Amino acid sequence: MTKMLVMAAATVAISSTFGAGFGIYEASSRGTAMGDAVVGDVSDASASYHNPANLAFSTNIMVSAGISFINPYCDVEVNHVSQDRMNPGWFSVPTFFASVPVADRLVFGWGNYTEFGLGTHYSGKWDLACDTTETTMRQVTLNPNMAFKVTDWWSVAAGLRGSWIQFSNHKRPYAGSDLYVDANGMGTLMARDPFNLRSSLRGEDWGMGWSAATTFKPLSNVSVGLVYRSHIRHKIKGRFNLEGNVKGTASGTINHPLYGTMPYSLPVNQVYDVHGRASAHLTLPESLALGVNWDVTDRYRVGTVVTYTRWSSVNDINFRIAKGYSYKLPLHWHDTVRAGVGMEYDFLDWLSGRIGYTFDEDPSRRRNSTTMLPAGDRHIIGAGLGFKVTDNLTLDIGYSFIRMNNQHYTVKTRDSAGNVTGHYFSCRNGYSHIATATVSYSF
Repeated sequence: MTKMLVMAAATVAISSTFGAGFGIYEASSRGTAMGDAVVGDVSDASASYHNPANLAFSTNIMVSAGISFINPYCDVEVNHVSQDRMNPGWFSVPTFFASVPVADRLVFGWGNYTEFGLGTHYSGKWDLACDTTETTMRQVTLNPNMAFKVTDWWSVAAGLRGSWIQFSNHKRPYAGSDLYVDANGMGTLMARDPFNLRSSLRGEDWGMGWSAATTFKPLSNVSVGLVYRSHIRHKIKGRFNLEGNVKGTASGTINHPLYGTMPYSLPVNQVYDVHGRASAHLTLPESLALGVNWDVTDRYRVGTVVTYTRWSSVNDINFRIAKGYSYKLPLHWHDTVRAGVGMEYDFLDWLSGRIGYTFDEDPSRRRNSTTMLPAGDRHIIGAGLGFKVTDNLTLDIGYSFIRMNNQHYTVKTRDSAGNVTGHYFSCRNGYSHIATATVSYSF
């Protein structure tokens, strides 16, 4: 029974940690406010994220630092029964960028930012506590790159992406389920909801990928940018813990060889304290972004961007858990397209206003989902202001409101007899607030 409980507690924990829709795109306040439609035209050091090829057109040392605060929440239902609202609170996402010209036409860029992350928090007594009660994933990318100005209208860039991931997951295995016990081959007994277990899974890892980008200007006021980011393979290593007890009375009927069918009861009282190493293989997906920016006038600018993400490369997750158990979790995500459009207007020489809209497609499958994150296609409306404090110092602030479409999914759980049950899981009234601020300085 210990093996059964360890597997039940661990396998869903892994799936809950890495599910659909955990991309993060908030690298700068200007980009967030304009729907990320700045791939073709980024004039500060945050180009290391949006499009490092743009750095080749700079001649000064530049630094940029910022932070985003994100708060996702939604109403949830399980089998048409309302649950407590999913609300993990606010998450902070810091960023830092720098660029330094090192030779004629050659610029070095550096970026610290986040590409992936998630967080959920449910009541410990909600109806799918056996799937997850709390999940957090943090990721940081370290991105050195070099940009080269080939001509006055064309530049290229390439760089490395070091990725660090840390995650944690908590759940209550078999919560709300009955225990099925075989009475020495003579019958099956059932104990009503005897499980009082808590499990946790924590781990971290470093992985390595790369990126390549280019920018060209077919016209003096039009720029086109293309950015490719490779996949990153992680082998996440950590610890698994399972604590608690299974306590109750199993009752039912058995078929006695002499007396026939007769009632029977069996006391159940077992304490669990399992600890061990755990590891999981995870591939973060590759992506390709294409953006076009147009300076309509000296004061008015518009842009658009389309990003293709190959989530189908994360087809499954192979992992090993305490005491040598192994498991392959199928995911079957589909590739997605994210599209954004934005505009910027200089009201004064020192004040700019920005607005943008983004459509972000959800890659998860409705027939095989988890409860780790509010699911559904996202509509994102952003706005912001840019202040030129001095000739060299700028301050950007922004706010984005995310509306997630109502979606219904199937979440599968397994009882102690190995039977799989599909639960009707609904995410309704899903929203998220994003507040950002960025300070940039040019030497």
